[in-house]
Amino acid sequence: MASANSEESLNTFFNNELSFIQTSLNKINDSFDESSGVLTRKEDNTVKIEIIEPFKEIYFINNDGIEIHDLEFNQIKIINKTDLVNNSMYNFINDGFSKEGLNIKEIDDSSFSIEDNNNFFYFEFIDEKVLHIKYKDNMNIDNLIRFYKK
Repeated sequence: MASANSEESLNTFFNNELSFIQTSLNKINDSFDESSGVLTRKEDNTVKIEIIEPFKEIYFINNDGIEIHDLEFNQIKIINKTDLVNNSMYNFINDGFSKEGLNIKEIDDSSFSIEDNNNFFYFEFIDEKVLHIKYKDNMNIDNLIRFYKK
């Protein structure tokens, strides 16, 4: 499913409207935290991520950085691109996936890993409509994001 051209498969997949569920391991109380939402790439290549649960937030991602709208507290926070230079997830979402500069290793027909900026990401296409991404975030917390094509 992932094919020999992993970055092309990922870029094609992320050009769709996607729903997602992100699960994180909460080491403090040994439980799993979940959030869910929708990711949409617009025609101008900007990205809107709407978090539906547990907190209502909207993230607008573009070449300038990330604008975060906390809908429950009616607050807006802006993170400039210069503060995100080594943030792999921002780079993947904003710039797409490119074999240049990325260390992509094929595991089998449906899975591969990417090492970027000393961060390790495991990708697995469950089928043509579902993609799993496993990684540790900047606080060393295990995360699993399941993306679903609508």
